[in-house]
Order: sequence, then structure tokens, then C-alpha cells
Amino acid sequence: MVYFDIDGTVLNQYGEYPSQLRAAIARIQNLGVKTAVASGRPLFAAQWVVEDLGLDAPGVFCTGAHIYEPRQQRHLLQQFLPVSTLHKLMGAIRDLDFYYELYTAEHFYIERDNAAYIRVTHAQHLRVSPCVKHFDEIIGQEPVIKLLIGANQQAEIDALYVLERSFAQECIFAYAKLPAYPDWLFASIIDKRADKKVAFNYLLDHHQLSAEQVMSFGDAQSDKQFLQAAGVGVAMGNASEDVQAVARFTTKAVWDNGIAYALQRLIP
Repeated sequence: MVYFDIDGTVLNQYGEYPSQLRAAIARIQNLGVKTAVASGRPLFAAQWVVEDLGLDAPGVFCTGAHIYEPRQQRHLLQQFLPVSTLHKLMGAIRDLDFYYELYTAEHFYIERDNAAYIRVTHAQHLRVSPCVKHFDEIIGQEPVIKLLIGANQQAEIDALYVLERSFAQECIFAYAKLPAYPDWLFASIIDKRADKKVAFNYLLDHHQLSAEQVMSFGDAQSDKQFLQAAGVGVAMGNASEDVQAVARFTTKAVWDNGIAYALQRLIP
């Protein structure tokens, strides 16, 4: 079994994957290896990657909050944020003036455009345009699977970490970067039950596999749990040093066909 993160792993800073990747994945599938996504993206923004690359095993979306089986189109697990927690989070986030987005199973929303250049780039990478709606009209009406907030690392990073500590008993903050904006740090905020290690173990049981039979690719802090839990965790060459430190193998960068390079050497 091989799991692939998407942004910074499958997709480069332009939101594209290398031309050699499809053939590299098809080769290991022909050897009997199952392939799937393990990403912070919601399903609706990852579906085109799943379909293009033929990743047909149950995948992990929204940083562990959603497990979906594409062949039978079944939701195996969904962990939504409680309404009471969402109201408290939104009060704090609005006061801090962060960039923020809200995700349901079908859509992502913004309620103001305080960092339009981030929103435009993010929408281009997701290949989905946001809906504009005040979040108070959504919370309590539609199940919310995650919030995404962005902080400029020069000016807002301390406030972001204070916010995380304030909600440590209720939420998980999973951190990642957009390759196009290295000065920004993004946090996917999900329910405390939506732990990637829990999702990893759930899928081991589902496939009747041991951890030693799993390989995982990633580049971000939010990928660390899958990299550590898998028998072979593969960090991308563009990953930070702390991510590479928890991996068994570091491959080339995403823009240098890092996945294809690693697959050829690790699954000959």
C-alpha cells in the first residue's frame, strides 16, 4: 500500500504533477500495490488527482477527518467539528484578523477577502472556486469538516500558536505550507478525534495489512504521522528538515520527479 500527499508531493508549486508520475504509479499498481491519497485537501478538491492517477483505494482527506472509498463511493469515516467549538473558534479567528476558509463535505467558503492573493492562488491549486457566505449562516446548518487559517510567519505566527494552545483540548491544528507562498503557514483545524494516526490504523484494519507493508509520501508537518507510522516513510526533497528527519528515505523534490525516483528505487 502506498499513500501520497498531494500539495508539495504529487503537485508542484504550479499545481501540476510531472508527466512521468502516472506511468510510475501504474507500474506499481500492476505489481499489486494499492495506491491512495493521504492529504489535507477535501475530497472535492482532490477528486481530479484521484481520477487522473487512478488512485482507487480508500483515501484520507481533510488531514484525517474524512476517509472515502472511491470505487464504491462510500464515506467510511467523517469527523465533523462541533457547533459550539466552531462558534468559539470563529470569534477568536475574526478578532485575530487571520485569513480563513471553511469547509463542508461539498464546498469551501470565505466570508471576506482580506488576503485576496492567497485566496486566488489557493482556489487555483484546489481547482475549485470558493462560495462567499457569512459563516454564521453555515455553522449549525451544514456539517463543517474543517477550518483553514493562514498566518504570515513574520507578523502573525505567535498569535497562531497561542490560538492552537487555547483549543488544544478540542481541536487538532495540522500545519502545512503552500509552495507558492513560503512565508505563510497554514493550519487545517479539525476535530480532536480526527487524528491521522487513527485514520492510518483504521485503514490497516480495512486492508488487513501491517504497517511494514505501507509506504507513505509527504512534505509537510501535517504528513509526519503517516511518514512515521508507515514501514517506509518517504519525505520529498522540498520538505523541511524536521519532516525529512522522521522519514526513512528522502527523495528528490516534487519538481524533480521525486515520487517516480523513489518508487523506482524502493519498489524495483
